[in-house]
Amino acid sequence: MAKKRVRTNAMTSREVRRFQDDFIARIMPQSHFHVAMNHLANTCVAVKDTAGRFVWVSDNLTHRLGFTDPAELVGLDDFAISPPRLATAYRRDDEIVMSSGQPLLGRIELVFNDTGMLDWYVTNKLPLRDGHGRCIGLILTIQEYPGAQHLPALDGELRPVIDHIFAHLGEALQMSQLASLAGVSSRQLERRFRNVAGLSPKDFIMRARIEEACRRLREGNTSIGQIALDLGFYDQSAFTRLFRRHLGTTPSEFRRTCCRTAVRLT
Repeated sequence: MAKKRVRTNAMTSREVRRFQDDFIARIMPQSHFHVAMNHLANTCVAVKDTAGRFVWVSDNLTHRLGFTDPAELVGLDDFAISPPRLATAYRRDDEIVMSSGQPLLGRIELVFNDTGMLDWYVTNKLPLRDGHGRCIGLILTIQEYPGAQHLPALDGELRPVIDHIFAHLGEALQMSQLASLAGVSSRQLERRFRNVAGLSPKDFIMRARIEEACRRLREGNTSIGQIALDLGFYDQSAFTRLFRRHLGTTPSEFRRTCCRTAVRLT
């Protein structure tokens, strides 16, 4: 067992803050921390003010949003670059973070990546404060993962549930059955899913089915009706209705355009 190290020149909390503040004040803007953020390969970063306007956006997020220069995004808000329904959802989360002063961490969401495919991401929103402790905006991080099956946040007692969902996407999945796999009640499963994933088990299943539908629509020639049946939808009409509700487009339109717009599933 490793021996715990003890500092011999420990600073007081006030001295720690002064030391950090003095160092940060000496940094030139051109070499500030945001420069390092542009080299986080699998993480996109953005900073917003209290009005929801972008103050700074990492290069990788800029490109995924369809822009070439981060400066093009500065001063814009989500309503300027996203459909109103999605922008409203983004803004709602932003306001929760800034009004409560509490971060929203580990939100598991489906997002279009830069190849036009849906993939799973973990988003975090943390409040930013000025020297007087007042909230002046937030910082957003979007971390990429190669599919929900590999998300560390879904390990533990939820792992058997997640594995079962992805192995049986085309079947009727009962909450009682899923709960038994985790060794909890249906109500406990609902609560733990919301705590970890930020959504209910039913919503997670629906998004997983839509993710798989997008992959099949983009990569193969299987008919839309067959995809609908394979993934457990009642019929093609029901599939189209839910697909449009979540993505704002129909399966046929998605297949034709091979969408390359970065849009979050809500």
